Amino acid sequence: MKIIRKIILILVIFFLGGCMSQTTEPTPDTGSPNATLAVVRYQVTDVDRAVLFYTERLGFALDMQSGKEFAAVSRGDLRLLLSGPGSSGARPMPDGRAQVAGGWNRVVLYVGDFAALIERLRAAETPFRNEIERGVGGAQIQVEDPDGNPIELHEAPAESASTAGGPNATSAVVRYQVTDVDRAVLFYTERLGFALDMQSGTEFAAVSRGDLRLLLSGPGSSGARPMPDGRAQVAGGWNRVVLYVGDIAALIERLRAAERPFRNEIERGVGGAQIQVEDPDGNPVELHEASAG
Repeated sequence: MKIIRKIILILVIFFLGGCMSQTTEPTPDTGSPNATLAVVRYQVTDVDRAVLFYTERLGFALDMQSGKEFAAVSRGDLRLLLSGPGSSGARPMPDGRAQVAGGWNRVVLYVGDFAALIERLRAAETPFRNEIERGVGGAQIQVEDPDGNPIELHEAPAESASTAGGPNATSAVVRYQVTDVDRAVLFYTERLGFALDMQSGTEFAAVSRGDLRLLLSGPGSSGARPMPDGRAQVAGGWNRVVLYVGDIAALIERLRAAERPFRNEIERGVGGAQIQVEDPDGNPVELHEASAG
């Protein structure tokens, strides 16, 4: 099963990266990319530098790289696409807006050596956005990659670390900021096929789709607190989850009928078709369908 999963992962990376050359031959008899895989896309300006940071500082593995345009790294169930200048996942929007790094949407890494990792990152002069925040869910802090993309380091409290089904070091977790948790849950479950895992009133909810767990942080939750310098964590930006869908045209039609805003029109490349839709708070979700051949 591990070998089959690795083959599927390599296919997904090529499809989602939009970086396959025209002469690349697909691996036979491996099936199409798996809709349950957890994939996130970050914008970077220097792919080599980003790969070095994620592999050397945060324990990711390099799955593949296509020159200066694109790379894919992984950690447990999480696949992180690093889209550099010139890649299909970094093209400007039709209105001219550039896709840039930064924002507040972020991957969440559960680490066992929380304090030691922070110490190592500080020694390497890696910038932190805040100090450690503590709540019932455990301790968390935000660090930035070389392009300013946020990564949340999280340590669960000892009493819940071994809870069955809870997050661990291999979990693929992403945090989005939302202003209305109920509305966000409705969108992700009814429109995009997520399952509701848990909800805590109007402050927080967690939904999942395959290997991906999406945290919806509303006002008042520990994951939505302002930074020490007063900056508010807001929705939007360009960091996004990538959802592989079997029938992209039909899904787009349903979303347009529900008056969901799209950021762009379909982008096509040798890696397949992709388009960005916004959730009710303006967070981007990339819908992706691989090309037939």
